[in-house]
Amino acid sequence: MAQITGFDSIKIGVDFGTKYSSVAWALSSIPEEINVIDRWVTGRNRTSAKVPSEISYGPSGVKWGFGIPYKEPRLAWFKLLLDPSKYSLANATNSPLTKTKQMIPVGKRPVNVVADYLSELHKHTIDHLEKTLGKEVVKVSPLDFTLTVPAVWSDAAKNLTLQAAELAGLGRKSSLRLISEPEAAALCCLRDIEPNHLQVGDTFVVADCGDGTVDVLSYTITRKSPLEVVECVEGTGGMCGSTAINERFEDLVRRRIGTRSIMLVTGFPRFDKMKPEGRIHMMKEFNDSLKPGFTDSEDEDIFTCPIPGVADDANAGIEDGLFVIDREEMRKIFDPVVQKVIQLVQQQVKEVEKLETRQVKALVLAGGFGESEYLRCRLEAEIRTKDGKKIIILQPCNAWTAVVRGAVIRGLEGEMVQTRKVTKHYGTSYNTRFIEGLHPKRDAYIDPFTGKEMCRRRMQWYIYRQVNPYPPRTQAHHPVCPPNHISWISPTVLTLVTDVYTVCDLKVDLSKIPKDKFKKKIAINGQPVYRLTFDLLMSIQSATLVFEFEVDGKVYNDVKACYNYL
Repeated sequence: MAQITGFDSIKIGVDFGTKYSSVAWALSSIPEEINVIDRWVTGRNRTSAKVPSEISYGPSGVKWGFGIPYKEPRLAWFKLLLDPSKYSLANATNSPLTKTKQMIPVGKRPVNVVADYLSELHKHTIDHLEKTLGKEVVKVSPLDFTLTVPAVWSDAAKNLTLQAAELAGLGRKSSLRLISEPEAAALCCLRDIEPNHLQVGDTFVVADCGDGTVDVLSYTITRKSPLEVVECVEGTGGMCGSTAINERFEDLVRRRIGTRSIMLVTGFPRFDKMKPEGRIHMMKEFNDSLKPGFTDSEDEDIFTCPIPGVADDANAGIEDGLFVIDREEMRKIFDPVVQKVIQLVQQQVKEVEKLETRQVKALVLAGGFGESEYLRCRLEAEIRTKDGKKIIILQPCNAWTAVVRGAVIRGLEGEMVQTRKVTKHYGTSYNTRFIEGLHPKRDAYIDPFTGKEMCRRRMQWYIYRQVNPYPPRTQAHHPVCPPNHISWISPTVLTLVTDVYTVCDLKVDLSKIPKDKFKKKIAINGQPVYRLTFDLLMSIQSATLVFEFEVDGKVYNDVKACYNYL
């Protein structure tokens, strides 16, 4: 590593995943060197590019990741509780999250569990940086964090992620950045594959195939150096990550040794009587060896996986302590999950090609599941353009860590996406002068300060479904402040709504505004009031809604968004 100084900022990417999480970092002066943390808290000398997104609240305190003992109960998949409406799995009776929700300690909410996990991840990251760069360098170097979130998450869920990160000590919400997981994957993958395949004007789809979820987005390249792209259509996603394949394998084992085999005297299937260590070892072997190695080639007739603690049983396909699976059974394990990914990708291609000027040239696979040769072959065989042409399938090296490395690149290089697609319109409600014949009488009222007839609940739309990251100035608002507000403490509340529901309340801190900007007027009752004219500024930066307000050319960022969690 090149010589470093305390004047560098350290750009840190955090990919908080459903099943696994990862952290990477780079120095601003050495942007080409992105380092992925691969040593974690554990009793063994374990190296891994990711750490389990699991936490335990036991008698000995908080344990997390690889540091949780085998037999200790653990909370898993809790990331999805930040946006449970997006995933039917979060509310299913037998889902992994059902047990997690029951295990959350009294007095804690899901955001607190996420904060506790991120706090442990943060402490480990600081410890790693201090050991690598030295305590003094880390002490004087600014730490800039960029966190990844699913592209399909709600604004409220993204805000909860920022809230959890702030509670965990990663920084203030206003200084933290978010980036969608497929966008981060695109940043990293395009850097890895450029300039060999894609040129200005080319359109490509990115499928971030993770452990829990798959997110799909599409982009068109508008500039290569520095890289700039525009989003083509709205992104999609689903619960069809590689963990679903693990669950289908486990179901197969359960059916084989629980329904076809001799039951124990207790009446319980042998699967349920397996020791936790044996079951964990079996699942690890499937996850680490069989699953990534499956290609469905003709020379792969038989697959075996250790099944510790279960006696040999020819009827159940257990020989010499190994669970035997044939090629057809492996396809049955994979295919329902793979088919969902194919449907997501094919639908994205169809939506892109509804645009007259767009045709998808390539599909970029990221994430751990994105490294699957079987998934690649199935996508290559089935994904087609509207005129029947095949699409180039690209699998960059180290796709498992593409998202976290892309988060670091976002911190180093800033915005890549120049035009975005959003799923809804955004605007605020406001009151205006009543116009007979235009406004309904039911919304009319007399302003007690001015005596004028006004109309309630009109909408000013700021952001439409296709937006630029930095939109032009919005319409001015003119809140009226009673005399007791001149203490500059009470905020003004504006409501941000979408087409169908309220997203959040915006609280503007008027205490930051010089007093001479408030214009004194006399109300119809003879009492003095104060009127302020300002412009509300709203933009989308990566995955985040950003609010500011402007008074006489000066911009203030003292706007607090209070989200409504549905």
